[in-house]
Amino acid sequence: MPTASSLRLLLPRLGIALALAPFLLLCAFNQPFFDDFRNGTWMREHGTWGVQLWLFQTWTGRFTTTFIMTVLNPVAYGWLGGVKVASAVLFLGLWASLAHLLRALRWPPLGFNCTRRQAWWAAGLLLVLFCNAAPAPFSFLYWFAGALVYQLTLIGLLNFTALALRVGWGPAAGRRRAAIWACLPLVLALTGNELTLVQALPVLAVLALALPRAVRPALLGWLLIAVLAAVVAITAPGNWARAAAMAPPSDPYYAYRWLVLIPRSVLSMGLFLVKPMHGLSALAAGGLGWWAGRQVPATAPAPRPLARRQWWTLLLAYAALNFIGFLLFRYLVVGAPLMRAQNEILLVLLGSTAGLGWLVGRHSGIAASSAVPEALSTVSSPENQQPFESLSPLMTQSQPEKLPQLVELPPMAAASFPQRLVRLASLLLLVGLLAAGHVPEAWRELATSAVPFDAQMQARFAALRMAHRAGTPHLTLPPLRLPYGRVLIPLRQFNSDIEFDIDLTKGCEGNINGVMENYFEVPDVCCEPDAMLDEGVRAKK
Repeated sequence: MPTASSLRLLLPRLGIALALAPFLLLCAFNQPFFDDFRNGTWMREHGTWGVQLWLFQTWTGRFTTTFIMTVLNPVAYGWLGGVKVASAVLFLGLWASLAHLLRALRWPPLGFNCTRRQAWWAAGLLLVLFCNAAPAPFSFLYWFAGALVYQLTLIGLLNFTALALRVGWGPAAGRRRAAIWACLPLVLALTGNELTLVQALPVLAVLALALPRAVRPALLGWLLIAVLAAVVAITAPGNWARAAAMAPPSDPYYAYRWLVLIPRSVLSMGLFLVKPMHGLSALAAGGLGWWAGRQVPATAPAPRPLARRQWWTLLLAYAALNFIGFLLFRYLVVGAPLMRAQNEILLVLLGSTAGLGWLVGRHSGIAASSAVPEALSTVSSPENQQPFESLSPLMTQSQPEKLPQLVELPPMAAASFPQRLVRLASLLLLVGLLAAGHVPEAWRELATSAVPFDAQMQARFAALRMAHRAGTPHLTLPPLRLPYGRVLIPLRQFNSDIEFDIDLTKGCEGNINGVMENYFEVPDVCCEPDAMLDEGVRAKK
């Protein structure tokens, strides 16, 4: 007979698993798309190393992700099903990276520590919020090229931050090794995508202020890597060629983008946040973080207070981390961030908001008033110290509490009415968001469209291979015939608010048609509603 305590653990974990399950299961039906074929074709034409130089000069300076999406692209070797494995590995890798960062948060003023299991489920809850509200889940979770540029580089930034925290406050025996290993994800984050490059700047700034003096050599090494990466990004001809192609000088705002950069960036961020799923998901993340920060054992020692300027430093870093992406895109393309970039921006927003909410909730318990920065400004004179210098003793000198969320706790102080109200409001908001977001859409797609989608795409690829072997100059294929498509299978017939329609374009023109022509070496690939596949390769009903 399950006890009330065991049910309190089981039910939220079961809910997290059920919410994430369809997104992970859809990986089994994933298919290559656009750049996956195009990068495979380019590597075949230019060679393994020739394609790196060609892309660096003509299209992108992201040499780390470019190498992976060409040389390590399963489509380049004819293994089209390899993207299924890659998307599942990246999904689990993102989950593990979020948990890794939570486990590494051993910063003394946080008074924070958690077990691997606690970190895993807390990271899972954050991932649920993101998957449910992602602007374009296909381009972040399933599209191989898009996932490498935005998901893999974010994984790099998360793991670098976790390793850097371990260097500062982790076990002494492993700090040197962690400092060396941190260079690898840092290089990936800085050179794999301009978005994570600029997001790394406030992260490095906070680390420079917070890390103990003993680890300054490691910090200097990371800063040197950041400078070199910025130089590569600024001087790479491909980056400027791509920016010019996306926002040509004929754009009426291009020549004046410096004058309107800040207000237009603020406008972009405002429009992003007023979308109900984005703004409410961030509110839910902050509310849940605040509630979790308040749920500590009654006997736990109070955390070390933060000084006024430490609060403002953290708030400034939080604002910079979440604003700098909009600033980047307003400068490069004179427009809002691409929807595939908005995915990453949203995940960073949710994670940082939950973390800030936790910090406020944890420290508000010892504040004399609700104005946290003012109430916590009574720390002994920090004038002659750096903003975080007084907070650098090792974690062995403090006694952090366990993360209470989703785990059984010792007896706690009775929750006040405002606490219960915030908890109830956050839970109700979370339930409402899950009902209105991508979670039910993913389940619907998994139940109704995933299997026929996989079958029809396999039949399409078989027809293209057969046409290539037979030397057929013209092949007409039918469009996808599916009852629904939004998450793995974004189709404009079901939703106009999508970034890509992954199907062939009607007629014989279109980017996807052309990519198929080049990859399968069939001169003319067309799409007509009344076309039928050859009987030998038609998908089984």
